[in-house]
Amino acid sequence: MEKSTQRTARLGFLVILGALIFTVTAYLIGQKQDMFRQTFVISVVFNNVNGLQPGNNVRFSGINVGTVLSVEIKSDSVIEVMMRVRESVRPFIKKDAVASIGSDGLMGNMLVNISPGSATVPPVENKDRLRSFSRIKTDDILKTLNMTNENAAMLTSNLLEVTQQIKHGHGTLTYLLYDSTMRQDLTRSIRSLRQAMDQTNHLLAEANGIVEQVEKGKGVVGWLLTDTTTAVHVKTTLANLDKTSARITLASDSLQEFVSRLNHDPGLLNALLRDTTMRTDFQETLRNLNESSVKLNENMEAMRSHVLFRGYFKDKEKKAKTGQKP
Repeated sequence: MEKSTQRTARLGFLVILGALIFTVTAYLIGQKQDMFRQTFVISVVFNNVNGLQPGNNVRFSGINVGTVLSVEIKSDSVIEVMMRVRESVRPFIKKDAVASIGSDGLMGNMLVNISPGSATVPPVENKDRLRSFSRIKTDDILKTLNMTNENAAMLTSNLLEVTQQIKHGHGTLTYLLYDSTMRQDLTRSIRSLRQAMDQTNHLLAEANGIVEQVEKGKGVVGWLLTDTTTAVHVKTTLANLDKTSARITLASDSLQEFVSRLNHDPGLLNALLRDTTMRTDFQETLRNLNESSVKLNENMEAMRSHVLFRGYFKDKEKKAKTGQKP
């Protein structure tokens, strides 16, 4: 009787212990799966989930806020991930939030990270779809590192070859490194170039000063450029010069025509210019006329003083004074 009672007590204790363990386990699992809290469902689409499985955590700003419900393949490049998230964090997850796939540590399980959105955007609603951001896969990183290593090895080989050539005295760089004469010439060239640059900068500064003075109206050039009255006078003068030039051109053409006619006209003027004998005779005739005119004047003076003609000339002078006709 006592043994039966002990067995019954032990059995009851084991049943109670099993029920307690089951309750605690169910509570922990339900707590992890958010079965005893208010939740909502959101989704996101990825091209590659990198081993994400249902039951993995969903994190928002580094805090576990939900779990992955399902991972379904919709097409060859579309994988839909459904997530259950706590209702208490829904006001903080905005419609422009971005979801990405990460890992819990270096070797941990995969999870979904949700980054906050803009503060001015309204929060998500049940069954909304978030934007996704695909991180670089590990295989792609390894391929990039492998290509980088190959390029580094190639660069090292080329650098070693160049170093060997420099060491054995090949190439222009060797002369620059070891030839003191070339190094001195290069130094002088650089010094001359620096002096030329300094002189150029000085000339530019002077040119800028001149331009400033011209803009301010200083100097003859500035006065000509800034004084509108002078500009009008200059334009008028140029117009008059154009007219004068046209007149000079017309006179030059007339003179050229006169000279041409003179060269081809067998007249008296051409004969006087070209025939030396006729020119000498003409000059002699003019000289005789001058002498005759002088003698005629002397004779007239003699007649004015003669007794016979003195009265006539006096009467003529009186009439000239009184305005009478002779």
